[in-house]
Amino acid sequence: MVKNWIIYILTVLGSIAFFLVYEQWFAWYWLLVLGAIPVIAIVFSFCTALFFQVRLKVPPMITMNMETDIVFSTKSGKNLPGQLYSVRMTIIELMSGEIQKYHFVCQIGTDYSVNLNTEHCGTYMIESLKVRVYDMFGLIPIPRKADLKGEIPVLPIQRMPEIVTDSNGFRAKILSKSVSPYSELYDIREYIPGDPIKNVHWKMSAKKDEILVREPQEETHGRARVEMPLVGTRDTVDQNLGEVLFTIRYFLAKDIPVSVKIVSRYKKSQVFEVRSKQEMDRTMRRILRMKIEGGLPNEQ
Repeated sequence: MVKNWIIYILTVLGSIAFFLVYEQWFAWYWLLVLGAIPVIAIVFSFCTALFFQVRLKVPPMITMNMETDIVFSTKSGKNLPGQLYSVRMTIIELMSGEIQKYHFVCQIGTDYSVNLNTEHCGTYMIESLKVRVYDMFGLIPIPRKADLKGEIPVLPIQRMPEIVTDSNGFRAKILSKSVSPYSELYDIREYIPGDPIKNVHWKMSAKKDEILVREPQEETHGRARVEMPLVGTRDTVDQNLGEVLFTIRYFLAKDIPVSVKIVSRYKKSQVFEVRSKQEMDRTMRRILRMKIEGGLPNEQ
């Protein structure tokens, strides 16, 4: 706390000047009190550091653009007057490598909140944390080891893929050809010589001016496959991951397991099998720790 030391030195110099000009005897007592302040500051800083405790509170998982705070709570000896502490920390967003640095000073015994920018999805890791304990005057710092680590996964906002707007096309991803000609589900395709006349969709054929037939379909509980390249701008990755998250939840709601493949240009592709919500959360946590290739900034 450089500012506090400047004020203290100016106060001492002012007291010396006052004594030299007015030669008042009580100025000596005032100088003695000022001289004792650093000693008192060392004693209080040391005592506070002995009993000082700090805790870090972070949310387990959030979604993009949510109001999010990293909360520091502290405590020390009950009989010690209001002491101060300072924190320097670095937060790294693992997907892009973006670094955010924070520094604050707060009174011990009160909570302090640091607002986290969650404009993009990813995993925010508290990489380094330096803590110092000060006396009541803010003069003498004593460093304290604080083995505090925090990790905040930030999920993307769910986005419906464009294919979902065509419900038949999206449903066909989990349908297969039926052996029963009386299935209530069917796909529409062009007529192939040899197709039964009873399968012709006369109404649709009249609209399209070509012969179209119904192809009976049935739901299959196989495995859905989702593929995503982890490359592009932050906005592009946010959107792609949002569509992946929507698709996984869509299939899980229908009790269909999902295979998620993360494609890389320079590394081996990784495949994650998702059969439940718990596996989905674990998969998203792992994806949100992967680095985006190229580290491209947002498009302007």
